[in-house]
Amino acid sequence: MLQPIPARGINRVKNNQGSFPRLLLVEDDGYCRFFLRDILSLPDIEIETAGRDSKIFEKASQHDFDAIMLSFRGIIQNDLSIVQSLHEDNPYAPLIAVAERMDVDFALDVLRAGAFDYLVRPFQNAARVESALKNAFLESDNLRKGADLADTKVVDHGMVGKSRVVLEILKKCRQIAPLNVNVLISGESGTGKELIALAVHAESHRKQGPFLAVNCGAIPDGLIESIFFGHEKGAFTGAVQSHAGIMEKADGGTVFLDEIGELSSKGQVTLLRFMEDREFIKVGGVKTHTSDVRIIAATNRNLEEEIDRKEFRTDLYYRLNVVNFKAPALRHRPDDIASLGDFFLRRFCFKNNLRHLRFSTRAAGILFKYSWPGNVRELENLVEGLAATLPMDRDIITSEDVLGYSSKIQKSMASAHSLDGKSLHKQTYKEAQETFEKMYWTDLLKTFEGNVAKAARHAQLHPVTLHRKLKKLQLGKWGRS
Repeated sequence: MLQPIPARGINRVKNNQGSFPRLLLVEDDGYCRFFLRDILSLPDIEIETAGRDSKIFEKASQHDFDAIMLSFRGIIQNDLSIVQSLHEDNPYAPLIAVAERMDVDFALDVLRAGAFDYLVRPFQNAARVESALKNAFLESDNLRKGADLADTKVVDHGMVGKSRVVLEILKKCRQIAPLNVNVLISGESGTGKELIALAVHAESHRKQGPFLAVNCGAIPDGLIESIFFGHEKGAFTGAVQSHAGIMEKADGGTVFLDEIGELSSKGQVTLLRFMEDREFIKVGGVKTHTSDVRIIAATNRNLEEEIDRKEFRTDLYYRLNVVNFKAPALRHRPDDIASLGDFFLRRFCFKNNLRHLRFSTRAAGILFKYSWPGNVRELENLVEGLAATLPMDRDIITSEDVLGYSSKIQKSMASAHSLDGKSLHKQTYKEAQETFEKMYWTDLLKTFEGNVAKAARHAQLHPVTLHRKLKKLQLGKWGRS
């Protein structure tokens, strides 16, 4: 009988997440587990077991495995689809196939389906098994490091993303920040307009000065002048002491006027008067004060339409709109969805001292497909909610988690996923899966202008695997790599 040998290069070696390697062992008879534990003596590998049934994929989707060992009952062609599915759903977990006899043609088919290595049982060479595991864990580490490098994201002044539109915004911020010009930022709610304002402030010579934000829609008409310019003691009932307003407090810095379109007519006149010469008088006072502030305003309304309806002053609009930024909706920057989701997930886990979580490939595909009417704010809330409610024994957020948590996304996917007029819920599971894959890959390849290599990298698949999938789905018009 083989004697136990130490697991050279495996024992006491942690993966790049700081924990011991985790192996998913798929078998029905316990032979492989016995060999790893009793013959190789690998106490520092965390082994999760699963039988060869439909629960393999459920088990594989619940944890972030570093390798998968799949034991075949025989040499069955159907096993190739299991290998391929496990490989595609677990891109960072190299798969070691274990067969009962050597068959060169079948071994090559298994490797083409995505397996990392091929072993024959009963194991006669302990060093060969150990080497397969060691190399699989090393490959997993390299895959994760490579993905982190490929997915390097910009986190600049709070803005996360690597899309062209985000890089252009940052470039424009740096260009206009040193200039003494007012800025107007327009865009839908939840697109991060205040982050653009903060970036302009941080890149300017005013960065050592204060940055004060005020929600114009929350200012009562009777308090506009007091909030903007302050008041003297005794100016009105309750004014028991002098008070500095926003413009005085922000001297030498930046004032961010959020939702400027909701400012009342009186407030617009008051603000315009100040912007003409940067002078003001406190409520109840007689002395003229000056303040050197940059005004950055933001709105989710179309101010030009507001002007046509006589609801916003033309002269104030042109005072504010010296430089205009358009904060892009999240649906117009799909390349950033994965980076933003990962950023919010990591931040939430760090703040709450949780283990590192990640989205499965299919879950990321759903996030990519959704239109995000609530923009970045909606994505942030979804990610935090999913992380907070994920069962403690799980490391991966699956597509089922996403759809179960958000009825909006579920309805959006259900209404969007139809093929030849047949709604998704009326299709068989196989038809529905193919429908989703066709729509996902079509949209992804449109985003990357038909570049299969880029699309595969985004989806964490090998380009050869994607080419094979496109051929199977009859999406052969996409072929540029």
